[in-house]
Amino acid sequence: MITNEIAQIAAVSVSQTALIFFKHINVRVIVAKQVVKSMFYTFAIQASWLISSAIGISAFLDGNVLVVAFYLFSGVIGTWLNFKIKV
Repeated sequence: MITNEIAQIAAVSVSQTALIFFKHINVRVIVAKQVVKSMFYTFAIQASWLISSAIGISAFLDGNVLVVAFYLFSGVIGTWLNFKIKV
């Protein structure tokens, strides 16, 4: 169903972008020894990882190339955003 696929693409795109973005921020926060912020970002990483992995792995096993492509591309966007947005 098209609507389900669009929902999967949206969810995997947002969650995978967030995952990569939060991972990079968390490294900076750890280096700055900001424990509370690191705990918050770790939670955000785990939540976004759970969502993006569940959708991405399911799509991969189902042979849904479009959702898998968005999963991969969204990780690249997360990295790019990390260089553009100063947190």
